[in-house]
Parts: sequence; structure tokens; C-alpha cells
Amino acid sequence: MATIKDIASTAGVSSATVCRILNQDPTIHVSMETKMNILKIAEEMDYTPKKSHSKAAEKKLTVGIVENYSKRNLIDDPYYLYLINTVEKYCISQNINTVKLIKSGNSYKSTSDLKLDGLIGFGKFTIENTQTLAKINGNIVFIDSSPGNGHFNSVMADLYQGTYDAMEYLYNLGHRRIAFMGDGYSQENSKIDDLDVRQEAYQVFMKKKHIYDTNLIYSGVRFSYAEGCRITQEMLNTCSVLPTAIFVANDSMAIAVQSTLINSGIRIPEDISLISCNDLPATKYQTPPLTTIHISIHTMVECALDIIKKNVSTPCKYAQRTFVSTQLIERESCTYPSRTIE
Repeated sequence: MATIKDIASTAGVSSATVCRILNQDPTIHVSMETKMNILKIAEEMDYTPKKSHSKAAEKKLTVGIVENYSKRNLIDDPYYLYLINTVEKYCISQNINTVKLIKSGNSYKSTSDLKLDGLIGFGKFTIENTQTLAKINGNIVFIDSSPGNGHFNSVMADLYQGTYDAMEYLYNLGHRRIAFMGDGYSQENSKIDDLDVRQEAYQVFMKKKHIYDTNLIYSGVRFSYAEGCRITQEMLNTCSVLPTAIFVANDSMAIAVQSTLINSGIRIPEDISLISCNDLPATKYQTPPLTTIHISIHTMVECALDIIKKNVSTPCKYAQRTFVSTQLIERESCTYPSRTIE
């Protein structure tokens, strides 16, 4: 039978570290990769912990997972898959049971008979969706969205500030003619309570600097590579004076924008600087590598689970909306403008 010492030797860490991770010590500070590696080794070695008769050891959190993404969303944008996978991997690392909830008509059905301690939802939900979920379990945290007019817990990246920082970065490089490319989403054309804060931050910044031009806003119908190609070609066909920089609201679209521009003979960043949002792994391997806004998916997931855990032991009647800060990652797709436009 494998021991903690055997696992520690294979993982190249101390026995104390292995012990604390296997016992779900919340105060330990190690990377997610280290946690996952130790758990994987323990599983491969068929490690069996000594049984504890304490009530604390018997209690294992069970969280329901609700995905409200269409198949097209998952195909168009890898970001959603990264988010889903991170939730599942984090729960495994924390010894948390996960149960999928499947939408069936106007209701949701659990794939297990386990009693749920809380729910995590990601995707876009209508008010009716949130009310239905609340009847299953009121301890809900939505990740990457905040439906229900603030009546439910949510964890989101601070995209407004991240976009504003990106715009300031471009402005300080000397860019004044800056275009925006997004999915054209707004509250007015949908029943889903969500707003594209990236476009809002862009417009606020451009108006504040007195360089706002509605002709420089290009909208697709969704975040996808195909739409990125289409709206870039639209810009090339209709814009008499091209922008010196473009902010793209999503990495998948930005990769398409970059490809379309280069295939049209436009150099990046010499002719047009390009900056995007999400920091998917593929962005660092583009030619040139994309400057982008990093979103810490791991941090959002950790925050969501912390909220659920706290509400299990001490329920709070006030909903909590948490914003996780973003970080601008400078790469090679941005530089000073090569032309001056009045």
C-alpha cells in the first residue's frame, strides 16, 4: 500500500506538503499544477487514506454544475471550455463532488441523487432560468455573468477596468484613431440581463479623450473566428482611413482579425496595432504574439467555491458580486503609430 512518503518522493515535494494537500488544508500555498500532480500520483499509486471518524471528515461538499452555453458557443470560443474544465479540475483538487444539471424544457434535472450544497452556473441565464435554479438550491454563484439584477452571487472578471487600461495603453503609445470590434450585444436586443462592458469602457474612454467616432465600431453577431474575419473585411472594404489600432473584445475574434489583416498586406504592428481580451494560450503563439488582457479563470473559480462554502456554514441574505482584476499582457502586436491622423 502506498504511503504519503511514497507520493512525496515521486512528486518531489515534502511529506508535509502531500499531507496538507490530501487533507484539503485551505492555508497551504502551492500552485494548482502541484496540487493536481500530487492528486494524480496518489490516484495512480492507489493511495488509501486512513479512515477518520470525525464528523468533519465525513462531510464532503457537493456542487451542482449548470452550463448554459450553446454548442455553437463552445465551438466558436475555447474560452468557455477552459472555464468549464477549470471548474471541474478545481473541484477534483478540493475533493468536492460535482453533479451536472441538465436543462429539460423549462426545468433543470440533476444527474445524481446526491444532496446539493450549492450551484455554480456559467453562461447566459434569463430571469426565469435563475428563478428555476433557485428553487433547486438558493446557494448559487454565477461565474462570468451576473443575472437576476444582483439577487444572486456572482464572480466576474473586471472587464470594464481591463478594457479601460488597454485603451489607455494604446493612447499612451500615441494612437488616436482606435477601432473597436465586438459581438454587438446589448441589453436592448436580448432578454438576457447582461451588458458588453468592454464596448461601454471603450466608448467612455474615447469620449473622454474627444476622439470618439461611431464609424470605428464594428459588430459581429457572435464571438467567433468567422465573425472576426467578416467584420475585418467589412472594415477594409468601407473604411476610407484605416485605424492605427484595434481593440478586439475577444481572443478568438482577434486571431481572425490578425489573420485577415496580414493576408490583406497590412503589417502588425507597423501599420495597425492589435490588442485583445482573455489571454487564451494560442495568443502567445501568433505571429506576432498578441497583446491581450489576461483573465484569471482560476481565481474566479476559487472565489466562487469560497462563496458556496461560506454560505453552507453561514448563509448570507445579501448577494455578493465579486470582480476579479485583470492584467494587461504586453507582447509584440502593439507599437507606436507609424502615421499621424488628425
